[in-house]
Amino acid sequence: MYRSSFLREVRKEKYERSDAYDELRGSPEFDSLAQARGLENLQELNERFASYINRARVLEQRNTILRKQLETFQRMDELVGLDEAFAGQIEFNRQRMRELASDRAKLEREEKDAQRMLDEYRNK
Repeated sequence: MYRSSFLREVRKEKYERSDAYDELRGSPEFDSLAQARGLENLQELNERFASYINRARVLEQRNTILRKQLETFQRMDELVGLDEAFAGQIEFNRQRMRELASDRAKLEREEKDAQRMLDEYRNK
């Protein structure tokens, strides 16, 4: 029995509270208070929205910077690849220079021999 009367009292209190809310709701004080809270809520939401916009701008700027860095690194990788691509050509050219230097030395010796033979022939 006690339990049912307690529940009845709780329900009655709920209805009484809702009646008090309805009475306050029509008063000018409540309206101005609700309007002030609504304005505060709007200002808070506006500030949060502005912070999200600023955060998005910062992230876009970082993204732009990172894209430029990525492009730079990719170009550097291409340049490193060029070194490897031309390494064979460079080695071939070095070998060719050694061969030409050897041929030159041989031709210079032949020239000296020919010059000496010419001098010997003239002196006879």
